[in-house]
Amino acid sequence: MAGHDDTGDRVQEAVTRVVRWASRPDVRVALLGEAGRELSVNDVHLLRAVVAHGPVRVSELAESQGVDKSTMSTQIRRLEKRDLVARRPDPADQRAVLLTATARGRRLRERMDAAGAALFDEHLRDWPADDREALVTLLDRFSRQLTDGRGRPD
Repeated sequence: MAGHDDTGDRVQEAVTRVVRWASRPDVRVALLGEAGRELSVNDVHLLRAVVAHGPVRVSELAESQGVDKSTMSTQIRRLEKRDLVARRPDPADQRAVLLTATARGRRLRERMDAAGAALFDEHLRDWPADDREALVTLLDRFSRQLTDGRGRPD
């Protein structure tokens, strides 16, 4: 069709390729280190959220992830069994529970972040500095537009 702007199609195709690439088991390990073998995608997202936003209530995490509190409790128990997060009473409301990352959970998050940054640095190493900066700026803006206003933690 004449004058058709195919930007949406091209973005959809590019994002699909990136998601498919990032979902490969070998890439997950490269992006996350050994956590890529041990943790589910949900576990990784939850650990990141607790480290970034903790102490945080289970109900707030459930809301931000768009799941029921009982579903979130099951997911959190997996992280507790691995000693990545801990529950403690909320001092403001003894009926509520706050989640915090354990020292082990924070170290794992740091190792995951370092592995991912190293992988992207490797793939972008030959890009000109202006292109790398443009990618960061636009990708950050796009990802924030997709997630801001929905109460979803990074």
